[in-house]
Amino acid sequence: MRASAVPVILVVLVMISQSLAVISYAELEKGATHLETDYGGPIAYTDEHTYATLGTSERSATLTMPGGHDYDRPLPLVVSLHGYSGWGTQNSAYMGLYDSVHENEHLLLSPDGTMNWFLQRWWNATDSCCNLYDDEVDDVGYLQNLIEEAVLNYGADPDGVVIMGHSNGGFMSHRMACDSGGSIRSIVSLNGATWDDFSSDCPDTGRPDILHVHSTGDGVIYYDGGSILGNEYPSALESVDHWADRSGCDLSMTLLGSIDLINSDGISETDSFENLNCSDDNRVAHWRINNGSHLPSLNEPVWADLTLSWALSGFVRDSDGDGYRDDADAFVYDSDEWADNDEDGIGDNADIDDDNDGLTDSEEANIGTNPLNWDTDGDDVSDLTDCDPINGELYTDTDLDGVCDEVDEDADGDNWNNDQEFDCLTDWLDVSSVPSDLDSDGVCDVMDTDDDGDGYFDDYDLFPLDASEWSDNDGDGLGDNADTDDDNDGWSDDDELSCGTNPWGLPDPEDMDGDGVCDFLDPDIDGDGHPNDDDHYPLDSSEWADTDGDGVGDNADAFPSNPNEWSDTDEDGVGDNSDAFPNDSNETLDTDEDGVGDNADAFPSDQNEWSDTDGDGIGDNSDAFPNEANEWSDLDGDGVGDNTDTFPTNPLEWIDTDGDGFGDNSDAFPMDGGEWLDTDGDGVGNNADAYPLDSSKWEEDPDYAMIGVVVALVMISVLAYTRQRHD
Repeated sequence: MRASAVPVILVVLVMISQSLAVISYAELEKGATHLETDYGGPIAYTDEHTYATLGTSERSATLTMPGGHDYDRPLPLVVSLHGYSGWGTQNSAYMGLYDSVHENEHLLLSPDGTMNWFLQRWWNATDSCCNLYDDEVDDVGYLQNLIEEAVLNYGADPDGVVIMGHSNGGFMSHRMACDSGGSIRSIVSLNGATWDDFSSDCPDTGRPDILHVHSTGDGVIYYDGGSILGNEYPSALESVDHWADRSGCDLSMTLLGSIDLINSDGISETDSFENLNCSDDNRVAHWRINNGSHLPSLNEPVWADLTLSWALSGFVRDSDGDGYRDDADAFVYDSDEWADNDEDGIGDNADIDDDNDGLTDSEEANIGTNPLNWDTDGDDVSDLTDCDPINGELYTDTDLDGVCDEVDEDADGDNWNNDQEFDCLTDWLDVSSVPSDLDSDGVCDVMDTDDDGDGYFDDYDLFPLDASEWSDNDGDGLGDNADTDDDNDGWSDDDELSCGTNPWGLPDPEDMDGDGVCDFLDPDIDGDGHPNDDDHYPLDSSEWADTDGDGVGDNADAFPSNPNEWSDTDEDGVGDNSDAFPNDSNETLDTDEDGVGDNADAFPSDQNEWSDTDGDGIGDNSDAFPNEANEWSDLDGDGVGDNTDTFPTNPLEWIDTDGDGFGDNSDAFPMDGGEWLDTDGDGVGNNADAYPLDSSKWEEDPDYAMIGVVVALVMISVLAYTRQRHD
């Protein structure tokens, strides 16, 4: 088969596919009506559709509206574009859009493309599809006019225009997104494509949402792109990429899930992709129908429900047709109201006081305030009570004198100007809050340096609010002028002045006898009953006379008639001055002046001796053995008394146990009277040692000759005895 025949075959396939879904014009109901409705709530739309014919007599189109539609309460508009050789109502029926009119509450426009010589309708979409004969047809202008007419005359919402097309109609949907992007909300293209040279041929007129749906098994408009009569069209992915790139979306698509779009078999054959994060806040998506054909069997009502839900996402109605979308309309079903500035439940158009500040809108107009702002000047004071509602710096008039507080020198009318009240720490807006002025000098106490006007500055006045007092010397809380004892010492100020002491401090008056009369004025200072003039000791209550004139009063003098004695500490009857031992009642004399009293001194006349501990008649200081009565001398100093020492003049010896005349310390045998030396140290005394100078021996050698004789004699005797026995 020749390659030139391929385009012709494609055209024929398009014609055949479009002939599979047919609806007769005769099935359209007649007599569209404009029904006024109760705006108390939403319209209950029905399947009793109404119709209208739009366009011109040469080229008209049918508009289908749900039963109950009110032209003044706009609905979204779906424009259904058929494929090559098809027609509008046929495509609307194929896509299940008639039931969708009342189910999804929208208007449906089903226009027809231009008919060629072969009685086949087509849209002048792109260079690829499907103006096969280069006719001069402005389908963009035609569709724009229909949309405008539906908006102006039949209650189509200009913000809810959706272009939905199949095949050639899908191409035309892309064309409308290019040329009328600012006047449509979204397009849904099924098995179509956009311009192959997108950047040059698709003008940038807006950012509608793009949903491109394409079957991977499409044998007419190939999923991977192709050409018709030599004019190329992009693949499904390229078509999507062009819009994603223009809209600043993610470069790669994100798989959002799968849906069951065709064949009503419960199999989710369609993958849902989307290029997310578009910088222009629109959406670009691709639904890939895996193994679907060019004219897939769409699930009803799934196709209409899902595509329109996507195409109208973010769309907000104007349910009462007052020009305010429901999300911004305080009265969604009241076309006369849309705002409630003061939120009192009464719309601003009917509310005579829109800001609820107590002033009617007309009153506010007369005084120049904003009827929609309870506080025109923004000072947080209602226009009704604001002293000057247009000046944000003036808002109250506390004393109602007609002068705003902010410029009134005495805002509360208490005869203290504002600056004074600020300084005096009182409320300049409260007439009952008046500065205190104790001395009435016109200067409030807070600022007055002498509040009580007594001539003493407050900083130094302990009673700043008492004009009769200013000091409190003793800190008892009673001012000095009223206090009779300013230093709180128990003496009145008058008494202290009489006694010659300071009534405000030390010294205090002296009163030795505690009789309440200071010594300076007391005739008997020590209170001993003897007047000062007759008292030898006027400051000592225990003394008043000194008979012997020794300077010690008679009461304390142990010897009041002896001028040389006055004390007897040890009470031994001898005055301390004469007593050698004034603190020892057992001693009074120390004849030898050795420091030991005569009564205790064993040798009272010997200054060197005073004690004989062992009673041997020898003083301890001279006694070599003061604790041993039998010894008192040790001539050789060997620690053994001479009376006991066998060798009293030899310090090395003092005992001779064996009585051999040799002391035990030098006697080698102290227990043997016959021995005292062991010169060779062999343990045998010299007297018994045969060899006193040889430690290896000490006895005489044996007489071996004698021993031999004796042995011989013994042997002879034994032999003789033995022989005798034998005999």
